Amino acid sequence: MGPEIIAAIIAPVLTGTISLSMYLNKKNNDYITAGFERLHGTVESIERKVDDLRLDVAKNYVTNDVLTAHITGEEEWHIRFGDEMREMRDEVTGTRVIVDRMWMDFQNKGNLQ
Repeated sequence: MGPEIIAAIIAPVLTGTISLSMYLNKKNNDYITAGFERLHGTVESIERKVDDLRLDVAKNYVTNDVLTAHITGEEEWHIRFGDEMREMRDEVTGTRVIVDRMWMDFQNKGNLQ
């Protein structure tokens, strides 16, 4: 009776374990396959976007002379803007000195009376 009981207990456990491991392997395989398919779709989407960008860049391409002229214009604008800011800073400093003197004169007149 001992071997029959062992066979009755071990056989279902063993077959259940084998069935469970096969099921888990299939599920993992399906999950990994789905992940690779999503990755493939994403790579194709990025590839299309890069191709579109390449075409847009080719359509909007400018010559080196045009780009150099644009950069030079930007540099000149920045120089003019810096000069104007320096002039404005000098004017504000001068105005502040005048206002400070007027305030001091006002305070001194109030103290003299």
